[in-house]
Amino acid sequence: MTILVTGGSGIVGRPLIELLLGRGHKVIGLCRNPENKNTSHLRWIKGDVSSPRFDLNGSKWQQLCEEVDSIFHLAARTDFKGKRLHDYSPTNIDGVRHIKELALAGNAWLHHVSTAFVCGDWKGEFREDQLQENQSFHNYYEESKYRGECVLREEPTPRYTIYRPSIILERKPTAASSSVFGPFVFLDGVFRLCLGNIKKNNTLETIRVEGNPNAHLPFVFDDDVILALADLAESSTIHGKTYNLVSAVPLVNNTLAEVFNQAFSREAVIWVDTASIEKKPLKTAEKVLSRKTKMYAPYLNLRTTFSRKNLEEALGKEVLPAINEGDLLAAFSIFLSTKQELEQVVSHDEAFHLEHYFSHFLRQHTGKPLIKNLASLSACLHVKIKGYNTWTITIDNGILTKVEKGSAGNFGYTTDSKTFLQVASGKMSPQQGFFQGAIQLMTNPKEALRTATALEEFFREYPYNFQPLLSSQ
Repeated sequence: MTILVTGGSGIVGRPLIELLLGRGHKVIGLCRNPENKNTSHLRWIKGDVSSPRFDLNGSKWQQLCEEVDSIFHLAARTDFKGKRLHDYSPTNIDGVRHIKELALAGNAWLHHVSTAFVCGDWKGEFREDQLQENQSFHNYYEESKYRGECVLREEPTPRYTIYRPSIILERKPTAASSSVFGPFVFLDGVFRLCLGNIKKNNTLETIRVEGNPNAHLPFVFDDDVILALADLAESSTIHGKTYNLVSAVPLVNNTLAEVFNQAFSREAVIWVDTASIEKKPLKTAEKVLSRKTKMYAPYLNLRTTFSRKNLEEALGKEVLPAINEGDLLAAFSIFLSTKQELEQVVSHDEAFHLEHYFSHFLRQHTGKPLIKNLASLSACLHVKIKGYNTWTITIDNGILTKVEKGSAGNFGYTTDSKTFLQVASGKMSPQQGFFQGAIQLMTNPKEALRTATALEEFFREYPYNFQPLLSSQ
């Protein structure tokens, strides 16, 4: 089978071509700036879907009609920067008309990649068989993709299948991913604001973002979408069917913020509602991020859900699984690791990390065994961080019962901020700190050394994720 892929150089097109080649198909890639890497099974053609017959001469057009058995139409303008529908019409509307002409002329099956957001501002569940519901749209991109689907359905119609992915998230992003709709735009914006504050020697503060923490974003990983496209194209034989390529469970905004903050090793952002902003207006940095991401604001309050009935009937309920938080953090970390000045942002503001460790991270363990199967340890100790605060930790029969500011323990330790964060993150053992003279025992050294053995095991079992991104470089 010979398959034409438009938009073959895009984030979905390129890996889709690789997958199709791996399954034994011959592929023709069509784009405006093709690569000169033709092989026996892959040929690139320079063409523009916004032009009739892609600007090909008569013989090349006829050869394409005769060769192609199947078409994946991915070429589209996907940014939100257009000021009017006309800005998107050449590619997203006329392009569908032109690719439809090829499918009809060559009797080829047309696999048209649309978007789940043809739903516009539809409230509630949007089914795969729905389209023209008198909905309004959040932007001209949505409307152009909606009109493209309408063009495809106009008579005469070729044999076609429609795929509607939601927000495609690159599992292995690059520095260029900040130009693609998705959380990388926010990651890039927050990173730049943090770096700007550091260069001005300002304290890093949590950035408030207007959005509903209980709303959700329907992310799907790019490789899952590509696999679903290829599998559906091979298994589907039903003319005119539509598939919502959405995750089994949408990602709640609160979870997105948690993972986002893990990537930055600090509380970088927090969702707030409109009423909160009216009471306390956005600060300068928050206004900058708000302006940079204004076009995405409607998606931070999304309540629409998408039916997967056709998708699950074809491929089963396991297809396009819920986004795993670990995978999401890995993607965020990969993107941030492309930043040359990453270390400045991640390791900046020791005061924040010290405060966060005792007041948030450590307190999460209160009421729980400090170490498994250790019920004999009872102690009240303090940790003094030079230049910062002193904290008292109480352990009762192996259970961490209290973490509070102040020096109230029977014994304790004194160290500097760098050493403590190295120990807390599992990069240095307390014993190493003692031998190097970086940790000093305060009163009752025998009890301090005995307890340090248990603390070392705790640090090893529950390391503080102080610099998670640096290790991924």
